[in-house]
Amino acid sequence: MPIRQPVPFKGGGSDPVNFIEPLVVFKVQNALFGLPRSQVLRSGFFRGMMESPHLGDSKEGTMENPIVFDEMTKITKRDMKSFCTALDMRTFLPPPKLSVAEWQSAYRLAKMWDFEHLRDYIFKHLDTTITDPFERIQVADALGFEQWVIPAMAQLCNREAPLTAVDGARLGLYRFAEVCRLREHPRERYEVSKYEEWLKK
Repeated sequence: MPIRQPVPFKGGGSDPVNFIEPLVVFKVQNALFGLPRSQVLRSGFFRGMMESPHLGDSKEGTMENPIVFDEMTKITKRDMKSFCTALDMRTFLPPPKLSVAEWQSAYRLAKMWDFEHLRDYIFKHLDTTITDPFERIQVADALGFEQWVIPAMAQLCNREAPLTAVDGARLGLYRFAEVCRLREHPRERYEVSKYEEWLKK
């Protein structure tokens, strides 16, 4: 997201208040991203940094002195763009059209920077929109959603279609072996909850 113009505040009436909300400017891979200060202060991480008398600097986060995330942070322009898009959501509008990978990038930064509301929103969004058990396991591994893994494996235990070598590669050897073991013992299919119970043992 490129640098945007400062955002005018509106009061209780129809006329804008006579001041402009400042932007906090970030630099990622030589690209600048600007976010309204009020949004940035929703982050426990940035709020603590910017309000601390020891760490805060009135010049930090400006065009001349942006907050820089270098290569050591492993944050990319694509990550930052996904995060800014998610953060800019409006509650009365549908979610932005991001790919699963882009939602993952936004979640990682929301978690890293302690944007609690955004982090929880993205988790719920992914939980309701990702239904394929293989994809749920992959996202769970990427983002640390351990509570997704066993229910997804139980779905595969209950599935009528046989597992393939490609499925095994996606699951990994240990999980593939566990699912195969429970699918073959015994032959009839059980409820998904029963497979969850066995997988937890």
